[in-house]
Amino acid sequence: MNTNLKSGYNLLLLARLNKPIGILLLLWPTLTALWFSSGQLPETKLIAIFILGSVLMRSAGCIANDMADRNIDAKVQRTKSRPLAQEKIRLKSALAFLLIHLIISFVLVLQLNTYAIFLSAMALIFALIYPFCKRFVKVPQFFLGVAFGFGILMAFAATQNSIPVEGWLLFAGNLLWVMGYDSHYALMDVEDDKKLAIYSSAKTLGRRTTIFITINFIAMYIIYFYIGLQEEYSYGFYSLILLAAFISIYTIVIGGDNRHKNNYKAFVANNYVGLFIFLAFVSQIQ
Repeated sequence: MNTNLKSGYNLLLLARLNKPIGILLLLWPTLTALWFSSGQLPETKLIAIFILGSVLMRSAGCIANDMADRNIDAKVQRTKSRPLAQEKIRLKSALAFLLIHLIISFVLVLQLNTYAIFLSAMALIFALIYPFCKRFVKVPQFFLGVAFGFGILMAFAATQNSIPVEGWLLFAGNLLWVMGYDSHYALMDVEDDKKLAIYSSAKTLGRRTTIFITINFIAMYIIYFYIGLQEEYSYGFYSLILLAAFISIYTIVIGGDNRHKNNYKAFVANNYVGLFIFLAFVSQIQ
């Protein structure tokens, strides 16, 4: 492989485009909010903006995270092969790649209204400060959940120019979901994290991490059932939510043994949780 191809490949790895699970976990709640807030099939333009925006911002978040954690990543088994940790990419190149993502994202968000543009600026701030939260915050998954929830708020802003109670409930439900599934992810690194000056829910809570995950998931489903009752949704909605809940139970069961491999499976399985929740809300659109 020549130098240019190697550089391009390493940039793709830096943006984590070889692992689309992060894009999907960000995308499903955003699309759910877009359909819910529209009350109908959203405009094609909006669908395209939010899909591409989710891809770009997730990639930008990964780049910023790896730039901040390049020295830490080199000491963690799961992350030591990342391009910046192995110095396969120069820091200046990573910064330039990040700026490209942010410029394209800015052009996209300019197609939306002022409220959505304001929220996009807030989303960027949280995306950029999250990598540093793990150095000071005992449960940094909270800040990740906030960062991942801005797509929901922007969807309501773009379609309604306001964020009603239902929008904040979807935001809260997503926050709980992120704290739950990212704790599965944290369990994979907990032994390495114990040796480093960084925090995670798994390191902070130890054996209580599975209980923490369970509580977050239960609270999330209570919120969705409440929304369903308030909106007088049909049995089809609850059936799909229950399918998502069964998958959540499965992830808790397989991740409960704290084994690295099983917690990764549990983390990835949350893609289907997001999909079924999306389908549940879409099924009620007339």
